[in-house]
Amino acid sequence: MFDIAPDHAIGLYAGLLALPFALIAIRLRPARRRVPGTVLGASLLMAMAGAIHLGLISSHLQEPVTALLFLMNGTGYMVMSFVFTWRWWRLASASLLIATLLGYLGYIALGFDSPDQVALATNLLELTALGLVLVPAPGEAGRPRRAWRWASLGVAIPVLTLITTSTVWIVALARPDAQHAHAGALLQSTNEVATPEQVAAAAQLYAHTKAAILPYQDWHLAWAAGYRPGGGANLGSTHWMNQSYVDAGYVMDPHRPQGLVYANTKHGPVLLGAMFQMKHLGQFGPDPGGPLTAWHQHENICFTPFGLEFSFMTPLATCPLGAIDISASPMLHVWIVDNPKGGPFAVDIDDSVVKRIDRS
Repeated sequence: MFDIAPDHAIGLYAGLLALPFALIAIRLRPARRRVPGTVLGASLLMAMAGAIHLGLISSHLQEPVTALLFLMNGTGYMVMSFVFTWRWWRLASASLLIATLLGYLGYIALGFDSPDQVALATNLLELTALGLVLVPAPGEAGRPRRAWRWASLGVAIPVLTLITTSTVWIVALARPDAQHAHAGALLQSTNEVATPEQVAAAAQLYAHTKAAILPYQDWHLAWAAGYRPGGGANLGSTHWMNQSYVDAGYVMDPHRPQGLVYANTKHGPVLLGAMFQMKHLGQFGPDPGGPLTAWHQHENICFTPFGLEFSFMTPLATCPLGAIDISASPMLHVWIVDNPKGGPFAVDIDDSVVKRIDRS
């Protein structure tokens, strides 16, 4: 669902680089022996989160308010990561973590930023650190205080996790990135408006492809040619793949498309279109039609052990429990049936088309 924004990658590097230095700094402090491991773990995570925020300053200098917030937050995390023996450390750390999490959610909800993998990873660090901060220390005096901390741990973490993931999910679905036709499909970068030459080239590609695959309306011929049913974007259709064409690496050859898409109907497989696919991730194919023939790469294909494929991920851009997440190399569909949802080269076929064919 989410990609790493180029200007956020530096924050990820800063966080990873901070890990060994934070470990050494804590190791060199004799005071570490007087605090439980949960406190040291929280301090380590806050140092990483602080480094991420500080690392993002350089890429947000054109946004003074955002840069200042990163500076304040990163500095606060760094300070709290090294004063873990302070009497009020738990209260101050928990307050800073909660304020940061809620502040970030408000920031993206108001449209000042959009969620990406770096932000989600930082949120995960902060939620984990908050849990470690709230865990009562063994032998800590005061039963009421221990009970309060366990209660906070049992309520605050689940509630904050739910609020964080739900907000990120809702924002991402309500305001999808311009490069995504739907969650997880990264589109090839092209010019915005097709030129007359590109319109003509797209029409030619469509005509040649349709003419080449029309014999496969008889699925028996597709089987004889080496196509075999595989997964589909939904239960209404199935991609039939020709592995020999995939291995050969044909590039947008109308007579050798790597895949065919069939509707699963009560009458049997009904041909919907062809699919060209490149061999490697990130290797987008030629786009003679410019924006009309932009390739797309799926990054959220989830498979269950039973072979079921679907593309609806959890708020943290992971597959549901029991499924595995894979990415597919760039592909381009050519739909030979009317597709009102997005035209002959759209990422997906309109569900209503498949239902209409099934009813006919």
